Amino acid sequence: PLALASLFDRDREALPALLQILSASQYLSDLLIRDPESYDLLRLTEGQPVSREILVGELCGEVELLSSEASVMAALRRFKHRETLRIAYGDIIRKQRIETVTRQISFLADSTCEAALQAALRSGEAKRGVPRLANGERARCVVLALGKLGGIELNYSSDIDLVFLYEGDGKTDGEHSVSNQEFFERLVRSITKLLSESTELGTVYRVDLRLRPEGSQGPLATSIASALRYYDGKGRTWERQAFVKARPVAGDLELGKLFLARLEPWIYRRYLARADITGIKALKRRIEQRSRREGTDARNVKTGAGGIRDIEFVIQFLQLLNGGDLPEIRVGNTLD
Repeated sequence: PLALASLFDRDREALPALLQILSASQYLSDLLIRDPESYDLLRLTEGQPVSREILVGELCGEVELLSSEASVMAALRRFKHRETLRIAYGDIIRKQRIETVTRQISFLADSTCEAALQAALRSGEAKRGVPRLANGERARCVVLALGKLGGIELNYSSDIDLVFLYEGDGKTDGEHSVSNQEFFERLVRSITKLLSESTELGTVYRVDLRLRPEGSQGPLATSIASALRYYDGKGRTWERQAFVKARPVAGDLELGKLFLARLEPWIYRRYLARADITGIKALKRRIEQRSRREGTDARNVKTGAGGIRDIEFVIQFLQLLNGGDLPEIRVGNTLD
């Protein structure tokens, strides 16, 4: 566009910065080529970090005005593209610190999860009514993130590990009433579709639900009481290790914080039994064997010896080992 040529004319840094982005990433190049006017916006914003509250408010406000599933999916994908360009500009051109970049990528994921949840709730409640508890109050729900999103250290291409919880049993108050269990299971399917289904604009995120209670065999959404019973009676050491990074990212955040506070004594026990340590070692061996079977390059930054996975694994093990005595190390972020 002629506007881009005039941008290069009045802003002498614009072309070198653009070339730097084009040479750094094919993905970012494709986003800029698809929407050339976005580069002018990038130069105006300079890739400055944006607060989580502003990102969530902006996207949720946009999605609230949309009625069809297709329009919501398109809005989520456009927002992801635009904000990823802003974050990458700050990363590549402005040389922002890695903590800033990964926090921004994580807050972007938070905002898309919240907007998808709100859109799915509006649609579900219009069809089946509001989910109610036995006392008639609205049943709240929360989305927990584990893994890199839980630790506020997501990278550009990470999938997101989510666990969906709801407040308690009951049923919806609509004409076509269903149990809360069924309502929230349908809600999870709807959110996953909004985020993961491939369209002409791509996907927002790959969503992994396998860390929920009972894993792939368990219900997509679990009541708070059922989840607490499961972890207390059947929870395994690797699940405690995963919950070191748990964080509420969408829905009723206070409900999520209360749940994690109740779970904390289970995650950080006073001591690790020999069986726990043996289990962690066995899991580590299985991961290494799988890497070898898949022929992973020893220099692979994620799965190679001494790579990201090794670093995270060792830190989480030390957190489980010492977290019972040292509350200050009960944090989800690896660098912290």
